[in-house]
Amino acid sequence: MLLEADFNEQGAIHLHFLRTLITDLVGRGWRAGDAFTLDLPKLKDDFQIKRGHFYVDGILCENESDCTYVTQPFAPVPGADRPLVAEGFVAFIECWERHVNAAQWRDLREVALGGRDTATRAQIAWQVRTASEEWAKAQMTAVTAALDVQINAAADPAAKAAAQSAKTQATKAGTAFGNAIGKIGDPGADAANCAAARDFLDALSLATPRLRAVAKRDARNLDPCAIAADVQYRGRENQLYRVEIHAAGALGEATLKWSRENGSVVFAIAEEGITADAGVLMVEVEDLGRDRRSGLCEGNWVEITGNEFEFAEKAPALGQVTKIDRARRVVTLKVNPADPTEFTRCTLLRRWDQSNGLNAAGTIDIRESGADDPGWIQIERGIQVQFLPGGRYRTGDYWLIPARVASGDILWPKVGTDAAALPPDGAKRHVAPIGFGKKTGAKWTYTPCGCTQVPLCP
Repeated sequence: MLLEADFNEQGAIHLHFLRTLITDLVGRGWRAGDAFTLDLPKLKDDFQIKRGHFYVDGILCENESDCTYVTQPFAPVPGADRPLVAEGFVAFIECWERHVNAAQWRDLREVALGGRDTATRAQIAWQVRTASEEWAKAQMTAVTAALDVQINAAADPAAKAAAQSAKTQATKAGTAFGNAIGKIGDPGADAANCAAARDFLDALSLATPRLRAVAKRDARNLDPCAIAADVQYRGRENQLYRVEIHAAGALGEATLKWSRENGSVVFAIAEEGITADAGVLMVEVEDLGRDRRSGLCEGNWVEITGNEFEFAEKAPALGQVTKIDRARRVVTLKVNPADPTEFTRCTLLRRWDQSNGLNAAGTIDIRESGADDPGWIQIERGIQVQFLPGGRYRTGDYWLIPARVASGDILWPKVGTDAAALPPDGAKRHVAPIGFGKKTGAKWTYTPCGCTQVPLCP
């Protein structure tokens, strides 16, 4: 019997081979013709991005019409409020595959079926971003600090050596990038500058957080009438748990949220459907779900969000459901009255399922394992997660934990008898430098990066 998963896997295999072929034949970052060429500032702190195609790790990024840095299709861009520095900067492109559903794209609904839609769609999102030498130094300082934590915490000699090697790579990449900024426009320096920019962008991911997940029997949750007493996972149904980073930052700043439905319980907010007043939101949604599993209950935590939160990599505000008017489809939420979010611009409610060990924002503070604290964070039904020391946490990164009733356990790889420590399942980010910009007097100099492929037939 064929399932949707079989077709999804076949499509993923095909895309992997195709993108690998493109990368092996041409390179990690290249443009077709003059696509994504930058016309540096005609406007203050803005520049034009030329239409066309750019390939990053074999992934096609399409810019259908000329746009600007501020008004590019997947705006707002993180750090777009930073001014362009005359001393020099590198422009780079970052792309990822995002999933969208009918609550976000209403045109996906089939009116002949009563407006139902049960599948998400994959969309390639891309953003042109900029990095100055000052910003790069701050990033490398954070990366090396995280790697120092990994080095000090590593008990295994191989893990310690790997962390030390990563720190050496990050330090070298940061120094080379600083040198490249100073050589923008120098004769013969273009290739070396672009290579330094690529190494710097690769070094940003050297301190990726790592997570372990286990299912352990919890005597407080025993239910001999429904579940065998010796199983580890205590749920009655198969679930796909999603543990996602909410607030980014270093340890002490980063938080998480989790969902037992892979974050798929979402509700489209009606147009002009939000009324805000002193920490209370009245939100009109288009529907309230089909049942308890796909609906809302009082006490649930939901995020009030929209595309601009994802594109800007901002942690969306969370609110707690205090009342549900099912006849009018109006949900009343209690939110932090000091939250600066412009709620009237939000378009989506997403339900999260954390309920214990929460901070005032409705999320869970991330802890890392250490000598004094193993750092296990309780999810539910026997499932626990642990973050290894030395991670840089990024809003939107997530891990998936399949839980199965038949085995009474979760599907998670092991190293020997211990759960493996894994990087995030997504979102997988792909980056490539586009070019360097520098201002001399009143004139900007632009040096492109990435090779250019001209069509054989014009």
